[in-house]
Amino acid sequence: MIKLVRIDHRLLHGQVVFSWTKSLGISRIIVVDNATAKDEFKKISLNLSKPVGVTLNIFSVEQLLSKIEKVEKLSENIMLVFGGTKETLEFCKGYPQITEINYGGIANKRNSKKYSNAIFLNDDELEESKQLKQMGITLYMQQVPTSKKEDLTSKI
Repeated sequence: MIKLVRIDHRLLHGQVVFSWTKSLGISRIIVVDNATAKDEFKKISLNLSKPVGVTLNIFSVEQLLSKIEKVEKLSENIMLVFGGTKETLEFCKGYPQITEINYGGIANKRNSKKYSNAIFLNDDELEESKQLKQMGITLYMQQVPTSKKEDLTSKI
């Protein structure tokens, strides 16, 4: 069962991943990032940073969409981690069952607007987020399970 869909430019980030996996009983993390899925060095690095006892898969959006029926049948608690809004939107268009997305970390960059301490959206990311919102998906910002859940849907 997919327990959490998260956007985080850091993909697997130490304390963040450990706190979410512990809080939600996550036993499988699926990183969805087109560039990382093709980069063996990044894949090795991510495997080294995953929590012990947690299975890690690294897929492109296309790969995950082709495997989603198998993923749905798994009895594990699953966390999907996307590197950005573009791939998240691409996935949600192909798999419209997603109802909410956790914005955990989107880096500050040129011409981006701050929405929280860890969420900065440029024009493209804002437009992609608006499209997710238009699909009826609830968007919220929360870095770790113990921090306050902040609504993003109404801010965009």
